[in-house]
Amino acid sequence: MKSAPYTLPEAEKLCTQYQYLVGKPFGKDSDATISCVAIAPFDQNSKNRFTIFYLLFDDAETALQHEYKGLLYDVIVIASSPQDRNELHQDDIHTWVSKNINSVSQRADASVLAK
Repeated sequence: MKSAPYTLPEAEKLCTQYQYLVGKPFGKDSDATISCVAIAPFDQNSKNRFTIFYLLFDDAETALQHEYKGLLYDVIVIASSPQDRNELHQDDIHTWVSKNINSVSQRADASVLAK
């Protein structure tokens, strides 16, 4: 997988490809559940603002459109803790896949068997 930054079309394709992660555990030893796979700004300052707007609006598309005017994007995996909805965990998709390769490869194996 190519790592960020992505163009908007690349980020949209990647984001769609990984939507199946929603509802899955954030990690092997985590009690957090993935609530969103979203397109986010690439640079860290804009990504931090995106996260704040995501918490406020509870909607990734609205958070992205709120003020980001850049051309470089990332795709992030967002999870929340069952104890505190405002406690977010997030990783860019490249990092998350690297940490959780077994979850991704199981999905790939299942799709190959389904064909």
